[in-house]
Amino acid sequence: MEGISFLREINMGNKVRVGNRVAIIGGGNVAIDASRNALRLGAKEVTIIYRRTRTEMPASEEEINEAIHEGVKIEFLAAPIRIERKDSVVELICIHMKLGAVDTSGRRRPVPIEGSEFSSSFNTVIAAIGQMPETPDQFGLPLGRGNTFQVDTYTLATGREAVFAGGDAVTGPATVIEAIAAGRQAAISIDKYLGGKGVIDEKLAPPEELEALPEIDEGEKHRLPIPTLPLGERLGSFAEVELSLSEELAIEEATRCLRCDLE
Repeated sequence: MEGISFLREINMGNKVRVGNRVAIIGGGNVAIDASRNALRLGAKEVTIIYRRTRTEMPASEEEINEAIHEGVKIEFLAAPIRIERKDSVVELICIHMKLGAVDTSGRRRPVPIEGSEFSSSFNTVIAAIGQMPETPDQFGLPLGRGNTFQVDTYTLATGREAVFAGGDAVTGPATVIEAIAAGRQAAISIDKYLGGKGVIDEKLAPPEELEALPEIDEGEKHRLPIPTLPLGERLGSFAEVELSLSEELAIEEATRCLRCDLE
């Protein structure tokens, strides 16, 4: 099963069965999301298999911590080499890895350790080992690492006349807001290309008269932890894990914002 397809089926409200033991192959946010969702679908044991160490893991540190807190196990420095079906279970044969020289991604390349094969049985194996955009040959655009479009860093212009690109098709998997920012940047470049000045109209909220600010504690204040759903209530549903701030906490956090302009 593929990670994105697995998450899409859940999001669409379709019935998804995973069995008691689930393996997730990968180390990104999709792998973490898949592991946490598998627990919510009733899996008793969920294991992420990642070929590097936690230091190189591209997933959000916060998400990794939450997954471990919820009971997800992570097998570091391991990579699958083949799958064998045995009745209702899948035998996943893996090999231990060690880190070698730094590769093009800036991370140390995982190298198999000869003779270190091991196997584990699972009901479901989910592959979450990366995504790349579909880039049809007829586009005629130069491609870079991960099948992404190569563009000018500032204008987002491609190597083809009057064609601009942005978002995941250029950066690879990233956030929605990064794609929106790229769209805005491309719009400015396109306007200039068409003879405009690259000025995008903005509708800003009208200024408001501010009341006198209260006295503010000038001492350093650290960010308060966001309340979260107790562990026992998480795994039986898909309820939000991060809860809303109470009025007291919201006011406390707001005072941190107010002191940002202090000199």
